[in-house]
Amino acid sequence: MIDEIAAETGPGCPACGRAGVTASTHGSAEGTVGYARCGCGRWLVVLAGRVIGFTMG
Repeated sequence: MIDEIAAETGPGCPACGRAGVTASTHGSAEGTVGYARCGCGRWLVVLAGRVIGFTMG
């Protein structure tokens, strides 16, 4: 779900632009936080449908 939201409303992976595949999600006061694995190997941190962090490799 988070990967679909990120693809529609926010930027995807900063390296390749894909949204990634959600590994886990949980609620927070700021919205749903998800961790997604991109096909290029990076981990993405998605908050409320927007990528807010990522691993470098």
